[in-house]
Amino acid sequence: METIKLKSKDGKIITAHRSTLARSVVLQKKLEELNGAAENRDTLDVPEADGDCLRKIIQWMERHEVSHDGTERDSAELMIPNNQEQNLAPSAGKCGTFDKEMFTSFPQMCVLMAVANRLRVQDFIDAAVRFVVDWKQGKNLEDIREMMENGATHVRGSPQTGDGAGMQH
Repeated sequence: METIKLKSKDGKIITAHRSTLARSVVLQKKLEELNGAAENRDTLDVPEADGDCLRKIIQWMERHEVSHDGTERDSAELMIPNNQEQNLAPSAGKCGTFDKEMFTSFPQMCVLMAVANRLRVQDFIDAAVRFVVDWKQGKNLEDIREMMENGATHVRGSPQTGDGAGMQH
């Protein structure tokens, strides 16, 4: 597979497969413009993201890349047509293990979602939203509000314990 270097706004270089960039409307368009330029460079400028966020989003896109037979490598990724989440079977919307590892901190998840939005990586945004929907199951609004007001940032862990990994009572 042919690779390309991506240069983030803070100057960090991330290498990615060209085919992976198809998951991002913005990166795909930049790649097409780069391919059509007179001087065919091997570095794509990505001022929409810092190096850490870009690396994580590229890593996520590579992990969820569609295989040659048309199926995604992470079976937890499902298309939800017309916002019909409520019609899914209880296990159908569950996030994959990799998504749970990716979305561990609420502030970090918000930053990654903002970058994914700027890069137009809709699958990433959908996965993050599904994670939040799964995470909030069994929690009432008052518990979530209290957790946010107390500055708890972790979204993993047992909701019953106050160990700093879940909600704090």
